[in-house]
Amino acid sequence: MASAEHRATSRVLDILEILSSSTGGYTLTEIAKQIDAPKSSIFPIIHTLEERHYISMDSSNGKYSIGISAFAIGSTYVSSKSLLSHIHSAMNELVTVCNETCNMGVLNGSNVLYVAKIDSPQSLRLVTHVGIKMPANCTALGKALLTKTSFEDMKKIFPEKLSTCTKYSITDINILNEQVRKAEIEGYAYENQEFAEQIMCVAVPIVKDGKVMAAVSVSIPSFRYDDKKLITVKEELKKIKIRAELLLRNYNGEILI
Repeated sequence: MASAEHRATSRVLDILEILSSSTGGYTLTEIAKQIDAPKSSIFPIIHTLEERHYISMDSSNGKYSIGISAFAIGSTYVSSKSLLSHIHSAMNELVTVCNETCNMGVLNGSNVLYVAKIDSPQSLRLVTHVGIKMPANCTALGKALLTKTSFEDMKKIFPEKLSTCTKYSITDINILNEQVRKAEIEGYAYENQEFAEQIMCVAVPIVKDGKVMAAVSVSIPSFRYDDKKLITVKEELKKIKIRAELLLRNYNGEILI
């Protein structure tokens, strides 16, 4: 934790962040372990957050999850006339054409934070949710987000061993850099079963003034992945990239997070 941060405030935010990225919730003990804090010091924070409905506890297993008050704040942001809402509309159009799941993410340390998602109407699809974090080295989104990052800076982002999600995950930073540099030249980043087996993914970076602000991807089960599908997906992703970057020209606020 940075010395300039207020400890109690940081712990509140740490608790909300880990719960927002969890699908099943965490117990008090698990939360304390996740944020490396004594249970005795975070219990009053947990109690206050629960009292004000920012988190809620399932009495059957003692696990906490995000509550209605936090949801209301998030909904207010998403419903505002933000850049995210415009891109969200474009993502809907892409899914209508491609019939595959579309995700948008931003770089958060060595992870990709998913900030928007439109599910495929197909029954078999990649299961993710907004707020989840995935290792950047295991995703097409992550590779696209790194396309303006130098190799030296990339080594600072991944100071330790790269995360592994499947047997296909890239664990060598030199290979990751090669793929990122290729994506920078071609304009598309690819993922071949590196986060989830039998799932392929293609992504494009959204760039403003030489900086990658976000990335958008399409996830495709391998049995639906062929040359025709790939061409369609890339065409639709290019449309989103052009639309988003045009919007960004006149957008001066912080993007998405």
